[in-house]
Amino acid sequence: MLACNYENTRRIGNDYSRSTELTSRNLPVKTVKINRHAAILRGMRGNTSSPQIDGSDEAWSEIEALVDETAKLAREPMSVHEFHAEFVRRVVQATDACGVVLWSAGTDGVYSIAAQIEPPDSLLPSDHSLHARNQNIHEVAARRQTASLLPRQSDHLLRNPTIGALLLQPVVVDDRTVAVIETYHEDVASPSQANNLEQMVAVFGDLLADFHRNHQLLELRQRASAWTVLEEFVEQVHRSIDLKSVAFVIANEAARVMRCDRVTVFRHRDAGCRTLSISGIDTFDRRSTLVRGAERLAQAVAVSDEPLWYSRDGEVIPPQLEARLQLHLDAAHVRSLVVVPLAASIHGQHRESVGVLLFERFEDSSWDESQRQRIEVISRHATTALRNANELAGLPLIGASRLLRRCLSPFASRHLPKTAAVAVLLTAIVAAFCLIPSDFNIEGDGQLMPVSYRHIFAPADGVIEEIHVDHATKVTQGTTLIEMRRSELELEEARLLGEVLTNQKRLDSVRSALLNHKAASATSANEFHELTSEEARLKILLASLREQQEILKRERAELTIVSPIDGEVITWGIEDQLSHRPVRRGERLLSVVDPNGAWHVELRIADRDIDHVIAARRNTEELTVTFIVKSHAGRELRGTVENIAMSTELDEHDHSTVLVLVALDREQLSELRPGASVVAKVHCGSRSIGYVWFRELFEVIKTRVLF
Repeated sequence: MLACNYENTRRIGNDYSRSTELTSRNLPVKTVKINRHAAILRGMRGNTSSPQIDGSDEAWSEIEALVDETAKLAREPMSVHEFHAEFVRRVVQATDACGVVLWSAGTDGVYSIAAQIEPPDSLLPSDHSLHARNQNIHEVAARRQTASLLPRQSDHLLRNPTIGALLLQPVVVDDRTVAVIETYHEDVASPSQANNLEQMVAVFGDLLADFHRNHQLLELRQRASAWTVLEEFVEQVHRSIDLKSVAFVIANEAARVMRCDRVTVFRHRDAGCRTLSISGIDTFDRRSTLVRGAERLAQAVAVSDEPLWYSRDGEVIPPQLEARLQLHLDAAHVRSLVVVPLAASIHGQHRESVGVLLFERFEDSSWDESQRQRIEVISRHATTALRNANELAGLPLIGASRLLRRCLSPFASRHLPKTAAVAVLLTAIVAAFCLIPSDFNIEGDGQLMPVSYRHIFAPADGVIEEIHVDHATKVTQGTTLIEMRRSELELEEARLLGEVLTNQKRLDSVRSALLNHKAASATSANEFHELTSEEARLKILLASLREQQEILKRERAELTIVSPIDGEVITWGIEDQLSHRPVRRGERLLSVVDPNGAWHVELRIADRDIDHVIAARRNTEELTVTFIVKSHAGRELRGTVENIAMSTELDEHDHSTVLVLVALDREQLSELRPGASVVAKVHCGSRSIGYVWFRELFEVIKTRVLF
């Protein structure tokens, strides 16, 4: 125990008074209190006569360390329960008390034990009840003054039934007693020792008061931050009255406010709960196992009209919800959730269910009081927002009225000047599109070709025997280009020649027999007629065989391919491509063109645009075409439409096109190359600039929309 004589006690009191005067100066509160506590401890350290504490530097350093540790803990953001436990332990160590009980005031004004180290049973009487101790605590809390009671001492309000000293220290924060420190001591030698204990416990009481102030300040900051977030949530939720928009905002904003992994909003109707929105996603599959299980759980909670709180801390689950909850937990893999039914009172009479909110977290943690309060606020505002959106969605023709409102909003009085300006601008633009003329051109791709050109094809199946020309070889009409060989034809010629010779010998034999018959005149008339018939048959057979030889001769002649026109061979790599190669009938072998003759452009016009070209040609004598050759891109050439094909064909890209021949003056280009790519524009007169710019759009509307 700590003990001091009267003089030492007075010095400590003077030090305490001087230290309290520092609070009126412009010093930080924490610095003032630390200085005051240090002054008290220094005075007690130099004037102690306690038989329990020897006054050595080591003992007082330990006490000062306990006070410093408690002061640091008071400034740390730790829970009240943890601080109270550490606080009681340090008070016991510093005051050498045999027991310390910390009574904390509740919101209802009732004091309960927050932390304690009970004194030994030998110190307490058998009739030492908790009710009697509560009377002492409430009385000291009401007086807000320290009470020190000797063993067995009592008055009309305070009573110490123990055989040791009892010290009751109130802890006051903002004119409210938040706690009472109850310490038990085995013996107190003198009044100075009691005064010394009072000051020591008062130091720890100040530290406990500091912790409560800091804790209250932290709670106020957290509450202010939470209310700021809730205000933003309320503003966002009530900004719209569209049901889908409201549900989307509730789900995503509630997940942000509660820091939940997922929040789901359900709409409750007689048929059951239907999912409206899930936080973090725009679309979801209502047929999925997760969504269906959540809807069944929400329907059960909506029927019970009581919120469901679940975590791994042993929450009591109603039997009617346990099966559906377990199915949802198996599908969603969440560890804690809250299902809150949203019901609104109708004219203060009965409650109507409008929806359900589902809060889910994947972490295993319980829902504290602050989270429960925020969920209550969120649910209350979500109920109002969903109810208003449901009522609006149930109005007849609400969709048409919303569309009409959007259409008429520009004609409101505040928007009328802007609307008028925009209308005038749009009218001017439309008039310009309709009245300003512009050149109307139809575009197409093609190639530059001589008018006189021929493609040479294989006349029959065979093998290329000999090639007499090469690329850029100049030829005249009838010049041999390629010689082919056909083995089947050679075999057929040999067979026919053999048959001709054989039958010719037979004919000669028959004729000789006829001559002998006339000379001898001894043969019968039947033999004469047989010889005559055989002669006639052989003549006919020989004539047929010779006709077949003529046909084979013509076929052999066809195997020698000659140029049909005067010109120039334009096929590249003839020798590499055709030498000794088998070809089939109709296969193109090479091309011959007359570069010195007339040239034209073979233009391909899209089938959808050809009517404009035909109409323009019908109205004008010469339909002008301007084009550029891609090899001479910087030079524009001109021509006129010469002919338009009567049929539509598919080009190499499987697009329907019509062939248009464009005549041109070959003097416009010094170098003409067959097959050169051409980009052309057929001038079809003039149309309004709006039609020229948006013609394709108009045609798509006519064919895809109006048809």
